[in-house]
Amino acid sequence: MFSPSILIIMASLLLSIKDETPRQTSNQEALFIVPQGQLSKQPIDLKGIWEFYPNELTESNGFLDRSNQTFVVVPSWWAEEEGKSSVQYGTYRLKVLMASSDRQQSLALKMPDVYCAYELWLNGELIGQNGIVGRAKETSKPQWKPDTYFFEQNKDTLEIVVKLSNFYHYRTGINNPLVLGTAEQLKQNQHRTEVSNVILLSGLTVLGLIGIVLYFMRSSIQYVLYSLLCFSWVVRAAFSNHYQIVQWFENINWHFVVRTEYISLYLSTLFGSLLVGSLFPKEVSKVFRIIYIIACFSFTVFTLVFSPMLFTTYIQLYLGLSSILLLSIIVIVARAYSESREGVTLILAAAALAVAMFGYVIMAYQGLFSLNDMFFNIGFLLMFILTLMAVSERIQKMGSDRDYGKMTFDGTMTKVR
Repeated sequence: MFSPSILIIMASLLLSIKDETPRQTSNQEALFIVPQGQLSKQPIDLKGIWEFYPNELTESNGFLDRSNQTFVVVPSWWAEEEGKSSVQYGTYRLKVLMASSDRQQSLALKMPDVYCAYELWLNGELIGQNGIVGRAKETSKPQWKPDTYFFEQNKDTLEIVVKLSNFYHYRTGINNPLVLGTAEQLKQNQHRTEVSNVILLSGLTVLGLIGIVLYFMRSSIQYVLYSLLCFSWVVRAAFSNHYQIVQWFENINWHFVVRTEYISLYLSTLFGSLLVGSLFPKEVSKVFRIIYIIACFSFTVFTLVFSPMLFTTYIQLYLGLSSILLLSIIVIVARAYSESREGVTLILAAAALAVAMFGYVIMAYQGLFSLNDMFFNIGFLLMFILTLMAVSERIQKMGSDRDYGKMTFDGTMTKVR
């Protein structure tokens, strides 16, 4: 029953504590050693210590004879240090040591979306880029598009260099790990991600249309709210995570993408909260609903009018508001269950699935394991299916004499007005 965007909100709140400040060392280099035969088993997340050169766009030969290096944890945001100028571009570097058996097969590197443009160099050769990296806003261009790059490796050491710049978004850095694996493995992973995204987008669209049909059949406003929740999450799914819309339309405007991503978040939480309120009208304060509607409308206008650098800065304020909403929904459902509201059992089941998906997202974002796109998308689709079943059952029960009733001492049921 919970809006799935609320789950992502809570994950984002925990994710916000991952800022890492670069630490200074001398005469060292970041080295990642791949155990022999490991790449044949499964892809490897290149998480850990990387060299990092803030406010420098360094070529491969520029790393020679460096007297000292800056190191940073990947994945992480770039953290601002007091008394120092802000970092808006920089260069990451990592050397990967591989056994000869791993070099005898075609390899691939999965590059996540970064904030907000990158160039990917392998062994001194540019093999991919997203947006335009520059030393100033006028010479750079933002874009978000996760991609997979295929290559052959003949040397025992693979040098990975990532040049990154950001003049458009409040956050900066690489917030998801690069993934190294065989070409076949990552090609299959990419295909599974594409398929699961299409399944989620198609499934939610169908569920939204079913909700509209049920509205015309039964004239219950709850079906309209459910359909709006489905359609807003269709947009959210297409404009975030894997950024499927960018996969389909590579030259789509980044400003349009980021605004749509944020507004779909506002709308998802709004329709989710209105849906819960319409199913349990006596448990939800009208004043609270009005305040939340005004807040969502205000954030939407703010996102449409101001620059991404500004409205992304204040997203934490909205996340805090939505966290309060999440706690309120939990209280509402628990109260409805304790007061024996009709049709609340399936709603609890939907809530349990939401909590399970939420826990999975949190653990993945905390680095305990890599997020499985297939599991993630199918899990949310099942949650929406269960939510539709819960909404239908609740609507049928809302008009019964037992709903919002209480037992008297003589054992009869009286209606609570």
